[in-house]
Amino acid sequence: MSGLLSIGLTGLNAAQAQLLTTGHNITNAGVEGYHRQTVIQKNATPQFTGAGFFGKGTQIAAVTRSYNEFLEGQVLNASTKVAEYTAYNQQINQINNLLADASSGLSSVMEGFFAGVQEVASNPTSVAARQALISSAEALVSRFKTMDARLTEVREGVEGEITSTVAQINMMAGAIAEMNRRIAQSQVAGPSVAANDLLDQREQLVAELNKLVKTSTVVESDGSLSVFIGTGQGLVVGNTANTLGAVQNPNDPQRTAIALVAQNGIASILPESLITGGTLGGLLAFRAETLDTAQNTLGQIAIGLAVAFNSQHTLGVDLSGVLGKDFFAVPE
Repeated sequence: MSGLLSIGLTGLNAAQAQLLTTGHNITNAGVEGYHRQTVIQKNATPQFTGAGFFGKGTQIAAVTRSYNEFLEGQVLNASTKVAEYTAYNQQINQINNLLADASSGLSSVMEGFFAGVQEVASNPTSVAARQALISSAEALVSRFKTMDARLTEVREGVEGEITSTVAQINMMAGAIAEMNRRIAQSQVAGPSVAANDLLDQREQLVAELNKLVKTSTVVESDGSLSVFIGTGQGLVVGNTANTLGAVQNPNDPQRTAIALVAQNGIASILPESLITGGTLGGLLAFRAETLDTAQNTLGQIAIGLAVAFNSQHTLGVDLSGVLGKDFFAVPE
């Protein structure tokens, strides 16, 4: 009789475990990063007698989570690209709005300037036409300066966001390293007895980090997760987190460079081409591919226009018959 009761008790205990896990799944259904857990049952070790083996009921073999490494990797790859393109798009819209705007762009003042040039060419003795040309030239120069100042503001904003993003990355890296420590303590029976909820929390941290910069991960033999960026630079190794630093670029003091700071304090500047994906990758790509090009091109247009116009202006004469001088002042 006691054997039957014992077998029945194992069934009740298994059913209770199933109900507890089901309730856990329901209450965490809305938690981002949570993976549904499943109770795995197996028959209890039977008792051997001279007549054979007699069953002793059931027992819980494990509590697993519905996790697919391949699918999770695909999601991470997609999310880091989305974050990169979102950051890039937000920044490039500022330049697009500046250059494409009919009132704040170059088109209107350029048209006004060349209209003034045409008027002076048609009426060279008109003092009013000459004064109007000077006024339109001053407006053109002012617009160039205003646009350059606005692009400089955009650059300062990007540099600030790069520094802020690096700080967030360091915070996430520290949290992952701490989670590695907690998981190692929880999985004292080995990785086969997984701390499912802690693993979910760690992977959610990795997912958030991946939105800031593209990462790759390796599960170590002790169950810890090592996180790498770039071409294999270790950001988190076991319970240790290295940090990224937003440092002054040695070749351009006004430009922020990304460095990997080891535990001994030595900072190694990383080439920007190695840092891809996520918000940080988007900001660096925007700065290198669009902002630098836009600001340099604006300067080239201004200098090219000034040099070409000056060369033509020196060939003419004023109302007194004196040969013309440079119309625009071009920086050396």
